[in-house]
Amino acid sequence: MSDESEMILTAGRATRTDTGDIGFERVDARGSWSRFCTIAGGHIKAAYARKTDEDGAERWEPQPSTGRWWAY
Repeated sequence: MSDESEMILTAGRATRTDTGDIGFERVDARGSWSRFCTIAGGHIKAAYARKTDEDGAERWEPQPSTGRWWAY
């Protein structure tokens, strides 16, 4: 975060919008996605997504600081 704090938020997916906001979404039992949290881009210093490598190892992958992206 821009105030040097850290936040780990678990979500089904996350997205960075054109305005730089980060939105977090979850899926319900019917398969419908809904946004449950949005953080203004100016408050976020860096975003990472947890990924699983082909060998099964978990790692944190940095997400781009500009442009749109989705992380699942």
